[in-house]
Amino acid sequence: MDSGTHQTIKTVKKRLFRNASWLFGGKTLAGVFSAIQTVILARLLGVDNYGLLALIIAFVDVLNNFFDFRVWETATKYIGTFWTNGEKEKTLSMIKLSYIIDILSGLLAFIIAILTAKIASSYLIHSPNAYTLIWVYSLSLLIDTSNSTSDAILRVFDRFKRIAFISSFISLFKLILVFLSLYLGMGINGVLISFVSASFLGFFIRMWIVSKTLAENQLNSWWKSNLSPVKNEWKGIAWFIGNTSFSGTVMMANESFMGVLFLGYFSGKEAAAYYKVAQSFVKLISRIMDPVYEAIYPELVRISTLNALKDFKRLLKYSTKNLIKFTIPAAFAVLLFANPIISLIFGKEYLPAANTLRIITVAVLISQLTFWIAPALLAFGRPGLRTLMLIISNTSYIALLFLLVPKHSYIGAAFAFLGYAIVRSFTSIICLNTSIKKEKDKISEPQATLPHT
Repeated sequence: MDSGTHQTIKTVKKRLFRNASWLFGGKTLAGVFSAIQTVILARLLGVDNYGLLALIIAFVDVLNNFFDFRVWETATKYIGTFWTNGEKEKTLSMIKLSYIIDILSGLLAFIIAILTAKIASSYLIHSPNAYTLIWVYSLSLLIDTSNSTSDAILRVFDRFKRIAFISSFISLFKLILVFLSLYLGMGINGVLISFVSASFLGFFIRMWIVSKTLAENQLNSWWKSNLSPVKNEWKGIAWFIGNTSFSGTVMMANESFMGVLFLGYFSGKEAAAYYKVAQSFVKLISRIMDPVYEAIYPELVRISTLNALKDFKRLLKYSTKNLIKFTIPAAFAVLLFANPIISLIFGKEYLPAANTLRIITVAVLISQLTFWIAPALLAFGRPGLRTLMLIISNTSYIALLFLLVPKHSYIGAAFAFLGYAIVRSFTSIICLNTSIKKEKDKISEPQATLPHT
């Protein structure tokens, strides 16, 4: 490979570190704002109302996942590939196609949320008047999916600094709105209006920054582009979107809101509140993982496009090794000090969530050891294997929820999540080994490698 044409692996590592650092900074700041927001909500709303809020959000987010095609993953893969290969027209077409699918899926999810709100209020949330709250929060469905695609485009064009700014600014804006709504006595309704308002502001800021970024790369007026340049790619794109969409549907099981909904149905709002508090705090640990995940995916796409398999492995080892240095100490701190953490931050009324916090922390730590396998499979162009991995792990999670939650409430939900983490890590390793073997078989000529000088 010509060293004048392609970057060195050393350069890729530096860029990954720089991008992950920007995301880490932005998401850490956003995480701080989010944590403060959670504490304010938990303390001012109380266990019962906070549980109701958690159930409202969980129901709408389940619908979002069910109808979300996760276009951002497909956008990252294909826009990144087309741009790396210098195919400008295909890049523009893929950007337009991504937003079209996003808008349609968000609209469909919104309509379903409006139609099913009363049923969910009566039979799932057990609060007959909650449907009006679902209607309010469901407005966010109209733009949430397109927000993630906008971030994907910014990642492809190496604008991680801008993503960090958006993430931290919107989190701060949301925190201010939430505090003001509670201070003015607007209750849960005001909180949800604050969430929706922040989502829409994030949408407009992202669209402005995306347009600016594309203009900087001579990709103007993407909305006027024709979809015909990617006509020959329809089959591959459809297969990729089909798998990521199905994976998104399956993945709704592994998010905190699935456990929350099970608890709301079987154990009530109080149990849902305890579990949600534990999940919210553990998310601070995942803030360490998320930036690396988001930064490594476009890099893996670039390297896989060049068939540089050795450097593919080297980059994964590098990122995992550095991630472990941060996550393990953070996890051990939570395990040791779970009780004072819960008591001091959320209040003594949430102390029953301490052991739940410990169990979920172990689960997240296990998950992080194999966090890179999902983006690696997508970068290899193996979404089917990723889908298989998710089907196996999430089916086991739902089964565990049915078995454990009715008898053991929020502790049972935590152990179900731990079981999911173990199964997912095991199956993901098997799927990755299968994918690497297929890649080796596919590359018949001498393997390309990024130069090291």
